[in-house]
Amino acid sequence: MKRSRIGLTAGLAVAVLIAGCNSGGDKPSKTLKELGKDEKASIKVVFWDKGYFFQQYGNLFSAKFPNIDVQVVSMQGFYGSGKDPDEEFQKLVDEEKPDVLLFNSQDMFEKWANDGKLYQLDDVIRQDKFDIENILPSVVEQIKAKGNGNIYGLTPSFYSQALFYNKDLFEKHGVPLPKNKMSWNEVLDLAKRFPKDGQGDNRIYGYAPNASYAFGERKDIAFQFMNGIASTNGLSFVDPDKEAVTIQSDGWKEALLTTVEAFKSGAVFGGSDEKFDPNKPVTMEEMAKKDLFATGRVAMTVEGNYMITSLQRAKETLKDITPVNWDIVTVPVDPKNPEVSNSVSLSGLFAVNANSSNPRAAWELVKYINSDEMARLQSKSEDGALLSRTAYVKERDGRSLEPFYMLKMNESNLYKNYSKIPFQFFYQPFNELATAEVQSVIEGKKSVDDALKTMQEKGQEIYIKAKQEQDAKNAKEGKDQKPAESAAN
Repeated sequence: MKRSRIGLTAGLAVAVLIAGCNSGGDKPSKTLKELGKDEKASIKVVFWDKGYFFQQYGNLFSAKFPNIDVQVVSMQGFYGSGKDPDEEFQKLVDEEKPDVLLFNSQDMFEKWANDGKLYQLDDVIRQDKFDIENILPSVVEQIKAKGNGNIYGLTPSFYSQALFYNKDLFEKHGVPLPKNKMSWNEVLDLAKRFPKDGQGDNRIYGYAPNASYAFGERKDIAFQFMNGIASTNGLSFVDPDKEAVTIQSDGWKEALLTTVEAFKSGAVFGGSDEKFDPNKPVTMEEMAKKDLFATGRVAMTVEGNYMITSLQRAKETLKDITPVNWDIVTVPVDPKNPEVSNSVSLSGLFAVNANSSNPRAAWELVKYINSDEMARLQSKSEDGALLSRTAYVKERDGRSLEPFYMLKMNESNLYKNYSKIPFQFFYQPFNELATAEVQSVIEGKKSVDDALKTMQEKGQEIYIKAKQEQDAKNAKEGKDQKPAESAAN
């Protein structure tokens, strides 16, 4: 079972100096007239859930700005089986016309910024002397990279991962402790030094993908592991600009060979045969007992910062198990480019709708959510978000959080232009194909070259079919909208 990662995805008419298009050239100033002391305004914000918004931001904002009424456009039920998130988001904006938008996708944020749908914030940031100097430089750089050098949104936090390791297991078995900026081969070399002869709950592993969610059948675990290695080395299995599957290459061959050897060695946890029943309630204690890392059965795993909260909860829940003596280093990196990582990304980007009738009030909300005051308050919360403001980058549970912040976001992000890829290509077919092919190599039923050839050729067929279906759907929706547009005109 994969965790649903809670992500944060996005009144009065005020005098605005409207700029021209959103890309290139010299632009007029886009400063905003401030709201008068008693001037009232009303704005809408897209957020995951109304209650959570007010708990997280809304109540504090309303106390500071009682003259601004904030209404929440909830995205509950927004994602679902077979739904295209980009399409659903666009529909929501068209119907509700919100002033503040929340993006959990860098690619979608970039597309909206460059399509002129977001309000450029650079001038009003300077006008209000809003402090962005103390925001993590790589966060600001990435935001500007998505907006052709301009700022179209801000995020109070970002997403990153680290390599968690069990210090006691390393010391018990005489294995050198992990260090920052290791390659995947170095990580796996350490993993192979742990014993593989235990049975049942006494069996330990050197490494486990998704160790905190090891229960339930995970057929795709080997493919996802291979994809993680390839991603670290700058490889993608699709080129969205060329509309081509790109998995039949030397780089992918090396990633598959590394994966097969790692799983065959027994050093890496290969998944569980346990069937997961989605209709059966799972208690916190049951979840904690299935967590291979929290129960001391795995030496290393790559996880997000939420793992710290999971370990704290396991410590409180599992009274009969010795808490894990853990620490972290950076995620594995590409030795050729050791300062960057694709595991570091922007999330929860708040932006002002370019069509907002209340851009000043909308900006006040975005500004407050990303303020030093809010960061200071959020640093005391238990959700463990990685805050963009570096003044509050310290430690949690006595461990330094520096490995989460150490690597830069990859400017040539693998997921750039992924919105061009047909949603149905990712939804199931290619994942199922690749999962079966990787497993067939591990089981010795197929060679690495043959598996990659099959993934390339059948994957391309899946891509073409998904693209044709999406084009047909878009064409139909375009025809359906024209009569309504004509009538409106």
